[in-house]
Amino acid sequence: MLRDRSIVALLSVALLAADVCAQAPSPWQTTPAPAAAVRPAEASNTLLSPSAADRFVQIARELMQIEGPGQPVIDQAVVLLIAAKWLDSQARDVEPLLLRVATQSTAKDYSAQVLAVLQDYVNERADRAVVADAIRYLLARQSSQEARERLLEDLVRRIGNKNAAVDSELATALGLVMQQRQDAQRARFYFVQAYNSNKYNTMAFAKLAEVAPNEIGPAAYLEHLRLAFREKPLDIEAVRNFAMYAGRLGLHEVAAEAYRYSAELFRHLYPAQLLPSDIYLPWAIACYNTEGGQAICLQIAESVRRQGQFDILLEATAARAAARMGNEQEARRLFAWIEQTAKQVLSLPPGQSSQVALARPLTPPDLAWFHCFANPDPVKALDWANKGYSAQPGSPVAGALLAYALSMNGQLEWARPLLQSFEHNQIADLVQAQVQLVEQNTAGASATLRAAVAKDPGSLAAERAREMLDAMGGRYVPPVDPVAMTTYLHQNIGQPLVPSFLPPARRLEVQFNVHGGELSYGTEIEAAVAIVNRGPEPLVVTENGLFAGQLRVDARVGGDVQRQIPNLLSQTIRTALTVPPGRSLSASMRLSGGPLRRILLEHPQANLDIEFTLYIDPITTPDGQVRNQIAGLDPVTVSVRRPKIDVTAAYVHSRMDSLASGLEAQKIRTSQLFTGLLKEQHVMARHGTLYPYRYAAWLPNLLRSALLTDAGLLLSQGEGDWVVKVNAMADLLSMPLDSELAAAVGRNLNRSQWPVRMMAIYLLGATQGQEFDRVLDWMAQSDPSDLVRAMATAVKDSRRPRMPLGSGWSPGPSPLR
Repeated sequence: MLRDRSIVALLSVALLAADVCAQAPSPWQTTPAPAAAVRPAEASNTLLSPSAADRFVQIARELMQIEGPGQPVIDQAVVLLIAAKWLDSQARDVEPLLLRVATQSTAKDYSAQVLAVLQDYVNERADRAVVADAIRYLLARQSSQEARERLLEDLVRRIGNKNAAVDSELATALGLVMQQRQDAQRARFYFVQAYNSNKYNTMAFAKLAEVAPNEIGPAAYLEHLRLAFREKPLDIEAVRNFAMYAGRLGLHEVAAEAYRYSAELFRHLYPAQLLPSDIYLPWAIACYNTEGGQAICLQIAESVRRQGQFDILLEATAARAAARMGNEQEARRLFAWIEQTAKQVLSLPPGQSSQVALARPLTPPDLAWFHCFANPDPVKALDWANKGYSAQPGSPVAGALLAYALSMNGQLEWARPLLQSFEHNQIADLVQAQVQLVEQNTAGASATLRAAVAKDPGSLAAERAREMLDAMGGRYVPPVDPVAMTTYLHQNIGQPLVPSFLPPARRLEVQFNVHGGELSYGTEIEAAVAIVNRGPEPLVVTENGLFAGQLRVDARVGGDVQRQIPNLLSQTIRTALTVPPGRSLSASMRLSGGPLRRILLEHPQANLDIEFTLYIDPITTPDGQVRNQIAGLDPVTVSVRRPKIDVTAAYVHSRMDSLASGLEAQKIRTSQLFTGLLKEQHVMARHGTLYPYRYAAWLPNLLRSALLTDAGLLLSQGEGDWVVKVNAMADLLSMPLDSELAAAVGRNLNRSQWPVRMMAIYLLGATQGQEFDRVLDWMAQSDPSDLVRAMATAVKDSRRPRMPLGSGWSPGPSPLR
């Protein structure tokens, strides 16, 4: 078995002189722009605000919903997220979002930021998909194998022993580096650690088998196959691989149960198709070899027979099962019917089809095998074996059957030279053992028979080999102890060793809930998703598993505004490797983002009905339809209502009066409402009246005054109003700014608080003409804040060439002075 030791502890020994306590600088003090360290005046004025941080995260998230964001957009999102973390160290979802953003960068190297963020982010609940992408990003930026090795060792020191699956990935990567360096001993060391940390790591297992095959015995290999079956319970190949290996080890009960599962799975996946022989035949053979399984063997044969198919191997096994059960009459009836049917088919002229539907082609060697092992008859066996060998002289199977038939008829001297003409198979080994017995080589014959049984322990030829051993006074001892092997599996897999088959709809339950069925204007739409494991054993969440951890939400807006929003939100939730039975994997989702956010905020006087559809592991069909990858598991839909605001003069004036209250939250909500009403008017002016809404001639001036007066949302001189300014400017995004509004925003370029200056740069950079570039140039060079300089640079890079200069733009007191 593989020994489990801490990868961090072992690596620290291997590195000897390495400084294990080395720590990265805080990711939030590293910016993408080539700027100096934070200046003392800036650092001493620490600003904190969860509200401003949340707005920056929200803007960054929406930037990354742009299809194919360019490098400047990525840079802006990085700056916004770093700023959010400075403002609120507990800001929600910043680390995984920053990792997703930074790893999309190609023109700029964000390795320092990614490395430091990983150190903060990785724990037992970290999303492995995000972490894996980040590690790949870091490795891709190393120029040599030595540099990749140093990086991985540094990552182990920083994030090791926090998440077993991440430890496994790091150890695998280190093992691959060692393998490329042809250091087999260290490669083996790392692959062992990788597999012990995560036994669902198929690459680690394959590489361990490659560099140290002696590390993996039959028990470990069988366990690996069983875990692959657990990971992919809808993969017939994974189930059959486990069943076949269990059969090779002589664990016939386990193999029979696994083949039963594969048969039920096949019927679920392909209900219109007949069960294929590579499932029903080994299933019947496994049942034949179990205690009390012969009745099931007969049932399998009957079910295939009812489908109108004939399979001589299956029918012969069923007849032997009847005989083993003591039902000699039924056995003789079946043997006679099998021989008659097979002879009838084989007697047909070439090209003439049989009235019997064959499960697979029938040839003379099949009937020779029948008379050699199923219903032994030396004369008939030799007759059909000669016919088979004449038709297929180069076939080792036909040659072995002829040699065995000769031995049955006492013509071993003719069989001996025949054995030398082809590679030995199980049947040839039986003949070879008889030759050795004639030569009085009892020990050799015993070894040959044991080897013959091991090649296929469940076959009728193996049964005959065991009978020969018994006659010699010997006994076949399996290569592994079935009891010990079963005990090992129970300890590591649990009970039962093979679960009952359940269709996906009964194995997984998807719960999708939105907090609140009716939402007020400006309220964020928060949803909770839970993937509940209703199956009998752990749900393995990997990219190849039953659930790969991919979520997608589409939205449909109805009511006064009609809109379809495909792929409103996509994210992974690979935050747990396994989910125990009865437990769930959960995630929170903020659904009021992207295009939906704009609809919600730009139509405050609209009644909106919103329907959200959640897909898990979504795929798009050839006809363009989206569905869950797991067939039979339907998407889940929830609905919410957003009623309109009743805009009356009294209501608007009361909200205006709230600006004087000095309460930050009230001011932020009023800013959102007033900018929303202004946006609504712009929408109506562009597209006409979309729905009934209230309007008064005095309303626009009142709304604007809330933004433009010296005591207003944009220009208040209060030191504590900087958070309101940041939110107010964020509210103006996606709204055209006239010169008066632009000038008011521009006056914030001189504010002492860096988040205000940064938000002003971002807003004006998105709305102003080419002459604003000189302001960006100055801010990028001279602003005291790293983040403001970085944002100015990123905004400048994103601006395409403009039209010739127009009438000019005045940002208020010029920052160029």
